[in-house]
Amino acid sequence: MNDFRKQWIRAAYDKLDVNKDGSVTLADIAAIYDASEHPEVKEGKKTPEQIFAEFMSQWDTQVADGIVTFDEFCEYYEGVSCSIDRDDYFEAMMKSAWKL
Repeated sequence: MNDFRKQWIRAAYDKLDVNKDGSVTLADIAAIYDASEHPEVKEGKKTPEQIFAEFMSQWDTQVADGIVTFDEFCEYYEGVSCSIDRDDYFEAMMKSAWKL
């Protein structure tokens, strides 16, 4: 994944880290994430509810402690990034999904 996309991932993670302690909880993510902007929802392949359920199951994968690290957050977006050809579309998706 290129640095441009990583910059948008960092911006979203930083927004989720409301107390600026370098960690994000699953509740922090659930409060902000908008699944309607996911590429598979926009293409009509899945509902926002399906994407949200899948999305929430992606987190907290390295250590099941209720905290999502930046590495775990990036790991998810590496997969999403592969399905998006253009950087400007990735940027728009991140802005919409995380209200950046």
